[in-house]
Amino acid sequence: MTNAIILAAGSGSRLRPYTDDKPKCMVPLSGIPLIERQLAALKTAGITDVTVIVGYRSEAFQYLGLPLVVNPHWETTNMVETLFCAESVLTDDTIVAYADIVYEPRVITALMAAPHEVSVVVDTGWRSYWQHRFTNPLDDAESLRLDEKGRIIDIGNKVNCIDDIEAQYIGLMRYRGAGIPILKDTRAAIGHVFRPWMAKRPLEKAYMTDLLMEMVLMGHPPHAVPIDHGWIEIDTVTDYESAQKMIADGSITRFYQPFPA
Repeated sequence: MTNAIILAAGSGSRLRPYTDDKPKCMVPLSGIPLIERQLAALKTAGITDVTVIVGYRSEAFQYLGLPLVVNPHWETTNMVETLFCAESVLTDDTIVAYADIVYEPRVITALMAAPHEVSVVVDTGWRSYWQHRFTNPLDDAESLRLDEKGRIIDIGNKVNCIDDIEAQYIGLMRYRGAGIPILKDTRAAIGHVFRPWMAKRPLEKAYMTDLLMEMVLMGHPPHAVPIDHGWIEIDTVTDYESAQKMIADGSITRFYQPFPA
């Protein structure tokens, strides 16, 4: 049976003042907290075994009635270390999701249909969404290139030309079967060989895209699961206020059909 782990330990500093008194994923989008929207999408896909990894304002999650794992070092670590706080919850089939995204059930359906050991959701329609979010999409967009088999061969790096980006990583992935030891072995290998990102941040601050790129370099390229919109990210005040306005006027359906509505 597939389970899910939601990474919700961070403080959401770029979303302040909305996160002054609550975790980022507790910020309400049209009255419904982000995490409740994500849980509803997972439930629709039949996934009810969900563990949340918490840190900042961890007491706020109690009402959900879900298993919670605390990252005691949430202030000094990033996504990879947060995930491995719940290493014991990694089963033979585990979905891993960022807490600041919401998505339509069809996104999970696509991920569940993928037969691969490591599957990563990518948005091929990302460009119009990034153009909506950023004056210059390249300020935030990162590399993502695929080979002829649909495997990721480059991810998480800065690029100079937007046409070189085939899709965007959204923070939703699945590890199953041999994908679980691949995940664990890759995490164990990080830091043994110098990578360019290590000049910018310490190992404990590794991004999830750093880990995925390490998989590529170790000969285990993850498979992409392409979608065309169907999700949004709430990372900044601009993201949040824009999403609220788009829900109010109905234009959000350009990118995401709110679920539940």
